Amino acid sequence: MTWQKLSSKTVYMSRYIKVTEDELLTDYGDQVTFGVVHKEPGVSVIPFDGEYFYLVRQYRYPVDYSGWEFPAGHLEHDSLEEAAKEELEEEAGLVASKLEKIGSYYEAPGHLTQEIHVYLATGLTPGKQSLEPAEKGMVVKKFSLSEIEQMIKSGEIKDGLTIAAFTYFKLSHNKDIIKK
Repeated sequence: MTWQKLSSKTVYMSRYIKVTEDELLTDYGDQVTFGVVHKEPGVSVIPFDGEYFYLVRQYRYPVDYSGWEFPAGHLEHDSLEEAAKEELEEEAGLVASKLEKIGSYYEAPGHLTQEIHVYLATGLTPGKQSLEPAEKGMVVKKFSLSEIEQMIKSGEIKDGLTIAAFTYFKLSHNKDIIKK
């Protein structure tokens, strides 16, 4: 399926996003309008020490919610792996001796172009947390696998990036060897 773009106009632009309104012609001859949010690729990092996962508590203004999340961010570096390393240290104050890409997905393909790349960070050692102004007050805490499962079930964790990354972790690693 390939839709023909008839026109596109930028309706908003900032440092991190561009929003366009696109007029399209579908394969069936229908003309439709899509609002599209364009964002650079992102990373979600799962810091795991073999027993515990490290999450950060962050306030999210658009939904007026403060919740637990894996460190995450935009591609503002030369590579996705470098972005994952930077976000891990900046947000969680941790450095990983090993990063393993375990998956990628489109966050919201109905209106957002961003693809999220999920990394598992192991061999963790303390680094230097370096928070941006909107991240001040961020707290880092470790949780067991069963605690995270319960927090997702209860709705305490609502962040889609974290839930998707945790799902990738569970699908790619043998749950039986992980201590609960």
